[in-house]
Amino acid sequence: MDRQETSISDQRSALEAYAIAHGYKIVGEYVDDAISGDKTDDRTEFLRMRDEASSGKFEVVLSWDQDRFGRFDPLDAGYWIYPFRQAGARLETIAQGRIDWESLQGQLLFSVEQLGKNQFLRDLSRNTVRGMLASAREGRAGTGGPSPYGYRSKEGKVWIVECEATVVRLIFRLYLAPGGSLRSVAAELNRRKIPPPNRSRKIKTKTPTKGVWRMSTVRTILEREKYTGSFVYLEKNAGNYFAAQDGEIVPRRKCDKIESTDPAVHPKMFKAIVSQKTFDRAQVKLQGSQGKTSPKSARQYPLAGLVKCGDCNGAMGGLSRSNGLIYRCRQYHATGTATCYCNTIPEAPLVSVIVRKIQEKYLSDSALARLRKALEKEQARTKPKPRDLARLRREIQALDQKIDQGANRVLDAPSDIVPTLYRKIEELRSDRERIKTEMDALTRHETRSNCKDGSEIDALKSLGEALTRAKPEESKELLASIVTKIELRYNHEKTENGRYKNTFRDGTIYVRPDAGEA
Repeated sequence: MDRQETSISDQRSALEAYAIAHGYKIVGEYVDDAISGDKTDDRTEFLRMRDEASSGKFEVVLSWDQDRFGRFDPLDAGYWIYPFRQAGARLETIAQGRIDWESLQGQLLFSVEQLGKNQFLRDLSRNTVRGMLASAREGRAGTGGPSPYGYRSKEGKVWIVECEATVVRLIFRLYLAPGGSLRSVAAELNRRKIPPPNRSRKIKTKTPTKGVWRMSTVRTILEREKYTGSFVYLEKNAGNYFAAQDGEIVPRRKCDKIESTDPAVHPKMFKAIVSQKTFDRAQVKLQGSQGKTSPKSARQYPLAGLVKCGDCNGAMGGLSRSNGLIYRCRQYHATGTATCYCNTIPEAPLVSVIVRKIQEKYLSDSALARLRKALEKEQARTKPKPRDLARLRREIQALDQKIDQGANRVLDAPSDIVPTLYRKIEELRSDRERIKTEMDALTRHETRSNCKDGSEIDALKSLGEALTRAKPEESKELLASIVTKIELRYNHEKTENGRYKNTFRDGTIYVRPDAGEA
C-alpha cells in the first residue's frame, strides 16, 4: 500500500473528534488496510460501504483525505461514486472539507484533485520499477523478488529452510525417476501428507491449492531456477501502471495480461538446493512433456465440460489412449487419490448411451407424437372462439353508428351543448379503439397459433437424425445444445494390494431445461 500521511489509529481518532464537532453519529467503520486506493475491486470494506450506502445505512462518508476514499482516476471515479450519489450519500473529508459532487465547479475541483492523487500512484509505480531494475542489475534483492518455497531472505541475506528444501529435492528426484510425471509426484506428496507451500507457509496464491499438491504446484517448483542458487529477478512484466520488460521501463494498463520476460539472472549468488545439472535435466523433461500435449495434436472431446465425477463433483477431462478416448476425474489426475478416485469411462459407449437415451425420451417417434398432440391440444385451448370475434365486430358496428349520429346532431344542436356532444363522441371513439385493440390481439393470436404446424417438432426429429450421423467435433455442439451435465457414479472396492477397483455404477443426464433428467 502507498505510504499514508498518518497511521490508521491516528486517522480514526481525528475522524471521531471531527464527527463529534460537526454533530455526526458514527454508524459504521470501513478500513482496507494494506490495499492500494486504486485497487477498488480488491477493497472489500469499500465494497461493503458502497452496498450499505445503497441500503440507506448512512448519509455521509467521513474520510481523512479524499485519497483515503479512493485514488481512482476521474473516469473510474464516476463508476464508483454513482451508487453513493444514487443513495443520497455524500463525502466529507478532514483535508478538503465537504466534497461537492453536484455542481459543475465542485465536480471540476474533485476531478483535478483526483488526477493529482492518481498521478502520485503513477509516479510511485515508475519509481518502484526503476528501483527494481537497479536491484536486478546489481543482484541485491535477496533471491530476486519474494523468496520461493525452501528459502527465506532479509536485508539481502538468503538462507535455506531445510525442511522445505528437503521437499524440493524430493520433487526433483521423483520427477526425474523412470516413469516420473507431474501427476505421480503430486500424488506421492499427497500420499505422504506433506503440506503444500500455501499450507506450510502462509503464501497467498491466486488459485489456492486447498491443502493438496497439484500438478501446477509441482511444475512451478521444477521451473524455479532460483533453486540452483541463482539470483533471478523480474521474470514477469507485472505492475499497475509501469513494468519492467527486457530491462526497460514500459507503461502498462490494468487490462494488459502479465507475460513472461527476460529476467535478470546472476548465477551462484547463494547456496543452492539442487544442482544446475539436476535443474537442467528437469527442464529438458518438462519441455518434452509439453510437446506431447501441444495444441497441434489436441483432440476433440465431444463431452468436455459436460461429464462430472459423482464423487467430487469435479470435471472429468478427456484423454487419448491407444484403445480410444476416455474421460477421467481431473481431481484425481492432478492430485492422485488424496482428493478422489481414478474414475474413468470410455468415450465411445458413453456417447452412444447418451444419444440413445435422448432419442428414446425426447426424439423418438412416440415422444415426438406425444409432443405434437400436446401442441395441438394447447392450440385448441387457446384458440379464440368465433363468437368472441363476432361479438366484438357487432360492438364496433354499434359504436360506429352512435359516433355518426352524434356527429350529425352537432350540426343542429344549440351552441351551449356542443362541447358536451363533442365530449360524448370522444368517449365513444375511445371505447371503439379499446374494443378494436382487443379484437386485433385475438386475431394475431389466432394467426400465430395457425403458424404452429409442427415445424418445431420436425426440427427436433432432424436433430435426432443429426446426432446419429454427426462426427465427434460436430456432436459436441449438438449435445451441448441439449445436455447441461452428465453425472457419473462409481462403486469402489479395495483390493488386496491396497488399491481401489473403481466400477461405473450409474449416471444421470441433465437436459435443457435444467429440471429435466434422462
